[in-house]
Amino acid sequence: MPKKYPVYLQLADLIERKINKNEYPLGSKIPSERELIDAFGISRMTVRKAIEVLIEKGLLTRQHGKGTYVSQAAVHSPLDSIQSMGKFIQDSGLLPSNKVLLTKKAKAGAKYSKIFDIDPEDVIFLLFRLRLANGKPFALEYTYTPYHIVPDLDSYDFEQCSFYDLLETNRIKLTQDTQRLEIVRVMNPQAALLNVEEGSAVFMLHNTVTNSSGKTIEYTRSYYSERTITFTSTLT
Repeated sequence: MPKKYPVYLQLADLIERKINKNEYPLGSKIPSERELIDAFGISRMTVRKAIEVLIEKGLLTRQHGKGTYVSQAAVHSPLDSIQSMGKFIQDSGLLPSNKVLLTKKAKAGAKYSKIFDIDPEDVIFLLFRLRLANGKPFALEYTYTPYHIVPDLDSYDFEQCSFYDLLETNRIKLTQDTQRLEIVRVMNPQAALLNVEEGSAVFMLHNTVTNSSGKTIEYTRSYYSERTITFTSTLT
């Protein structure tokens, strides 16, 4: 490498060019530290400094015990709209899919009877999904709704069926989504499902959605890695 400026910056620029030219595609693993050391005859410290530069720029991410990968571009989500996760991912130019991890019926109990203004003995439905974008973990969603909101709610395949499309089919109009954003640390199994290290800080978004009668019909708690999404809000 020519000695015009620090070698670690030259290496960082070289890797960035390869990313931009799609020689290192999004989500792919870049050469290991040893491979870069051997290819360019440079020190381990130089390689690590170059990688740190690109991690700070959001172009690379380390996965413990696996290597260094080209980061998926972060999606920007406004905090002022109601839309299904699948449509949101699709509108962001990515291919949505999801894996249903759990569905079950349970009594509302104290917490959810208060959220939905129903009796604690009434039945609610839980839909727990891993949302994917281009086949990679995007979000973990725990969605709760009163079971009676749609007939035979537990009979649907939510890997193929959109919950919001189902509401629309049943003429349930969503009018307001009250959102609350937190930063929390996740442990396994949530961390493993999101493909982040155990104890990592992630976004947790609470959505409380009401219908045209002002009745709460959905409460969703979602976990997002900072690598996959940023949240924006415009105040007027």
